[in-house]
Amino acid sequence: MSTMEKIISCQISYTPMGVEDISERVEKILQVVKNSSLEYRVSSFATEVKGTETKIFSLIREVYDAAIVEGHFILDIKISNICGC
Repeated sequence: MSTMEKIISCQISYTPMGVEDISERVEKILQVVKNSSLEYRVSSFATEVKGTETKIFSLIREVYDAAIVEGHFILDIKISNICGC
């Protein structure tokens, strides 16, 4: 069995709730992704990230922790072990 960790992809969509201008909060969450050193691509409705399982799940935790500080939110996460790998 190989000791190399599998590369997976993840799509993260963060929606802050209860605020009129969401751009500042969204930018704070995007900064977490940018600081992760993982490969990512930002689109209109989600951010796609690619990396090892350990790094992706660690990033998801960091995004969640950052979102909690900002208030109420919806965090939609899709993970694939075949898409984009």
